[in-house]
Amino acid sequence: MRHELKRIGKLERHTFTGVFKRTGYKTAYHHLNPVYSPTLLLTEIRKLDGKLITDHLWFNYTKNFLKLGQLLPGDVIQFDARVANYSKGYYLCQTKDYKLSYPTKIRLHQGVPNPNRQPIPVDDHRALIGYIMLENINFYREQDRTIDSFYLDTFDQWKMDSNNNIM
Repeated sequence: MRHELKRIGKLERHTFTGVFKRTGYKTAYHHLNPVYSPTLLLTEIRKLDGKLITDHLWFNYTKNFLKLGQLLPGDVIQFDARVANYSKGYYLCQTKDYKLSYPTKIRLHQGVPNPNRQPIPVDDHRALIGYIMLENINFYREQDRTIDSFYLDTFDQWKMDSNNNIM
């Protein structure tokens, strides 16, 4: 359980920072077909005063995060959020835990120097999933997680279309 989040409470929004670690996806099923939702992992979540709140949190990779462009491991992201509780685990043995919800005012607080940040698919969900699968391909193979060539091909096509539109 994330005791510091519980202590902060749900009544007010607070400003936090977190260090970007990596992207990911979560899987749900709709009529036996997988539906992928993009996520991102932030570590070292701190209040703006520097107090460590939790070692990590997963967030939905929403439009406001996507507006930051390509994130690199070590980028520090600042955002406002409210504490919320949720149930985690399987149906019969769920436990209560705490998270940060509805992040707003998302901005890059401190970026890793790299002039070659690549564009990412902001408006194409399938290409974004392909980007995430490609970014984590070795990890997903080691974990026997799904790597769907349809999404990888969609991302490749998005990259080709993006390069043609730039010229």
